[in-house]
Amino acid sequence: MVTASKKSSKMFVYIREFDKYDDSGKLLCRNTICFNYPKSPYRRYCSKKCSKDFEHWYYHNFYWDRVRSDIFKRDNYTCQICKRRFPYTYRRRFAKSKKLQCDHVIPRSLYKQHGYKYDTLENKITATLEFFHNPDNLRTLCYNCHKQVTLKYIRSVKKVAQIIRE
Repeated sequence: MVTASKKSSKMFVYIREFDKYDDSGKLLCRNTICFNYPKSPYRRYCSKKCSKDFEHWYYHNFYWDRVRSDIFKRDNYTCQICKRRFPYTYRRRFAKSKKLQCDHVIPRSLYKQHGYKYDTLENKITATLEFFHNPDNLRTLCYNCHKQVTLKYIRSVKKVAQIIRE
């Protein structure tokens, strides 16, 4: 049996997974579009520019708090169902709100049904960028609307499972 924490930890793209090596096993620059060798003082990058470029790309695409904050800002801190605007604060450069949540329009649990895999680094990057953190699949909802949407989805899944069993 897999515990919830172990199962969910597999759904992250960790920065160390971007470490890459040449054919002889020597470390290459971590920046995805660079194939130079790291130089001092940058342990995993060949230059300050590669370090900053990769950090910016990773931060804006794989860091959930950043993605979530960007969606809140895009939606003007307004629930996309009930259209109520909620208060927010900025903490460590991220928009925070006790009343707002970031919802996946197509639930995360359906990623395999949409042809995504999460086995190799390339597949993890594709699934994360195109499905999990894709702004077109994310919206801002208030807590109550998010709860209603989730309950509706769970009921539909249970109904389908019951039909299949019969």
